[in-house]
Amino acid sequence: MTLAATCGTTPAVILSRVRRAAPPAAAFNKPDPYSLLMDCWVSFMHTNDRDLGSRGMKLEGEGGAERVDPHEAQRLADIRTGETVNAMVDSLTIQHRWAICKSRGISRGWRFPNASYEEVLSDARDELEKKLRNNVATRLYFS
Repeated sequence: MTLAATCGTTPAVILSRVRRAAPPAAAFNKPDPYSLLMDCWVSFMHTNDRDLGSRGMKLEGEGGAERVDPHEAQRLADIRTGETVNAMVDSLTIQHRWAICKSRGISRGWRFPNASYEEVLSDARDELEKKLRNNVATRLYFS
């Protein structure tokens, strides 16, 4: 016997589920193109380019299409972009080049005691960004 049958009452409690409001979707914040390009450059500068052995030489077979690893393809694209940025950095003056390298952790010291690191870095970033905006390979990052 149930409690409702013994007391002569019927249970009238009906629970309904209250729907929660959907959380607001986070707005997409486009990453800074300068930072993306500099990250590609730093990874290019840290690559091991001393291994020029036969491992890098791969013979293409006559078989069917080979599977492409998307992570490896993205890494290779980033390395190519890093090479492009490296050419731009090499075209800067020595102070600007040194400031960019120090800001990204590639070099540690500041060799120019008569120049302010912060001012030179600001000028170097402006000049490098101007060059990156004009380059064919990197201008799409800024659009």
